[in-house]
Order: sequence, then structure tokens, then C-alpha cells
Amino acid sequence: MCPIPRQSYRIIHIDSLDTLLRRNALHAPSTCPNDGLPYTGIHAVQTQRDRSHRQVPCGPRGAIRDYVGFYFGPRSPMLLRIQTGWNVAMVDQANILYLVSTVQTVTNTGLGLVFTDGHSLAAFTNWFDDVAHLNQIDWRMVRATQWNDTAVKPDRQRRKQAEFLVHRSMPWSLILRIGVLTAAVRRRAEAILDGHPAVHRPVVEVQHSWYY
Repeated sequence: MCPIPRQSYRIIHIDSLDTLLRRNALHAPSTCPNDGLPYTGIHAVQTQRDRSHRQVPCGPRGAIRDYVGFYFGPRSPMLLRIQTGWNVAMVDQANILYLVSTVQTVTNTGLGLVFTDGHSLAAFTNWFDDVAHLNQIDWRMVRATQWNDTAVKPDRQRRKQAEFLVHRSMPWSLILRIGVLTAAVRRRAEAILDGHPAVHRPVVEVQHSWYY
């Protein structure tokens, strides 16, 4: 069943929050401003290289790195990789923030977007540019807390990583909530927001269930 509103989740390092507020936007890797502001990446280097070559077959097209990426659910395999340091730099998940928007919020702006029914680098993932096809997402799986592949269900991890991709950049004002692991991190995030009183301020919420 397709939930409404259809939430989208992007994870960032808390050290990058100030830069996003200064830019007042989120940018795709290929369109990131050359403004000298620091940004603490949490991506897997090889995955980003692959995304720079993989072409998007619909919508505004271009490469995957031309898009700001979101998942449709929390507790992603990528977050587990970051927490454990599996083929990526290890980061304490307490330092990871969730930026939360909705498909409807983005769609209403007229920004270019596409979405997938699984990990965008998987060869058999399907791509869409019309929200009428959101029913193709496995909504139970993207919201599941257990997503490991099994002999009976060998495609769970791919489907868990269905992506919502916004072309080139996305105004900060479209971020509706920020999810954090602890009250201490909430206070830290709120202090960073306090430093930008003229910028849109999402509510910051402790969301233990979004983490491992």
C-alpha cells in the first residue's frame, strides 16, 4: 500500500548541516557550488564513481550524480555500512542526521525528479518519472527494519534501497523535519539552526527507530 504523504529521507553528517544552511539548498554532487564551504561526505567512493557513469533513462536524464538522492524509508543498508565501516569510512551513527521531505512537497515545486523501485545501480531496477507509478515501490520493504536477502526472498536489499532523486538541486525550504538519534544531537542540531535565523527551520525530532 502506498502511504500518503510519501516521505523521503536523506542522510548527512551533522558537520555538513551548517554548510547546507549557508547555501540554503541541497545540491547534487555534480552541481555542488565551488564556494569553499566544508562538506563531510559519508558516501562510498566507488559507488559515487559508478553513479557518475550510470545514466538515468527517463525524466531530466543525465547521470545519477546529477541528482540529490533520497530513500523512501529509514534504516537503509547505507546507514549500516557507515555505522560499521563496511567499505566506507566509519562514522558513529549518532553523527548522522536525517533530512526528511515528501514526494508531494517536491512535486508541487515543479522540480525535475525521477524515482526507482530499487537500488539505482542494480541492472534490473525500474525507473519512473511520473508519480502515478509510485505504486511500483515495495512500500512494506522500504519501511522494513529487516532487509537482508534470503534464499526465499533474494531481492529484499535492492528493493529496500528504492530511491527518490531530485534533479540538480533542491531548496532547503523543502526539508520538513530533521531526525536524530539522541537528545544531545538534537540540541547540537538546533544550535546550528539557531545560527541561521533567516533560513527555514525544520523541526528536529529524536527518532530512535530510524537507527541501528
